[in-house]
Amino acid sequence: MMSSSASTSSTSYYNTSKEDEEFAKPLITKSFFGIKYSNPPSFTTWKGLPSFISLIRWFFFEKDESHLPSKEFVAKALPVITPKFDLKSKLSATWLGHATVFVQLEGLNIITDPVFSSRASPLFTMFFAGPKRYVKPPCPYEDLPPIHVGVISHNHYDHLDAAAVIKISALNPKIKWFVPLGVKKLMDSIVPDAEVIEKNWGEIEELQMNGILYKVLCTPAQHWSQRGFFDHNRSLWAGWAVMGPNYKFFYTGDTGFCEEEYKKLGKKYGPFQLAAIPIGCYCPRWIMQSQHINTEEAVLIHKHVKAENTIGIHWGTYLMGSNEPYLEPPKLFGEAAAKHGYTPKNLFTVRHGESWSYNP
Repeated sequence: MMSSSASTSSTSYYNTSKEDEEFAKPLITKSFFGIKYSNPPSFTTWKGLPSFISLIRWFFFEKDESHLPSKEFVAKALPVITPKFDLKSKLSATWLGHATVFVQLEGLNIITDPVFSSRASPLFTMFFAGPKRYVKPPCPYEDLPPIHVGVISHNHYDHLDAAAVIKISALNPKIKWFVPLGVKKLMDSIVPDAEVIEKNWGEIEELQMNGILYKVLCTPAQHWSQRGFFDHNRSLWAGWAVMGPNYKFFYTGDTGFCEEEYKKLGKKYGPFQLAAIPIGCYCPRWIMQSQHINTEEAVLIHKHVKAENTIGIHWGTYLMGSNEPYLEPPKLFGEAAAKHGYTPKNLFTVRHGESWSYNP
């Protein structure tokens, strides 16, 4: 189990000043076919999704280094350990693979984008289609601690796993799910009896548990959504910040580098004692840049949001279609962190199932 011994002090939920800027809002258009969401013009690195011609060029002319070696080699390179969830520290986290992180924050148990399936695909195709999982989940659902809050970043199958949502909701009937605009309709169809709270960027929800006040903030992200043939961008995408009386956690969700929004977040709500930031699925850059940050940008987000510690996630679990070698993300993440003066104590990756604890 990893730990951090950096000191901290109690902080207010946010800092106010005359210079405070509001978060950007998504573009929302309405038509006969319904609501559609878009990234705003202020997201200058958003160039749209690649064209069909670009996809052909990618498929035929870009070098693909993502091929996996033997299962035995992968098992040695990416060992899976049985989780030892730390529920005693004021802040702890356990990586369960891809973008799924169990976080315990001052008594509130949180899970981000729970995905446990063998393929990131619809329920009826998960045994033969969709990105394949090559590192198994560290534990079954039944071994997870009680979960009070689940945050969903968007509706892509590798972030919203219907089977996982159903199982976790059944085991935790009082769980509160937080989703971006437009995702509640889908969630209601998956878990009709669960409490699902829908938010736009910049909106915040308060909740009380055991006399403690927590706040859940929906944050901007630069991405897109689609789950079927006819629902492109019919729901929003987002990141999430969860804040207790003294400690704060930030999860970016899938995102391109909307730099100004992270500066605003750090200025108004920082510091964050822990962030979970994607470091994989970035190559080739000319294809992925709009929708996925690279390791250098992950370090800059850590800096902008004033994170004290960051776990690099979204790598080493599924074959996601990007071209980088499967073990490259943590290597480049470490190099980028060192370039900016950080040490592995504060910007790091953990093994599947490994826990990190914050012990000020």
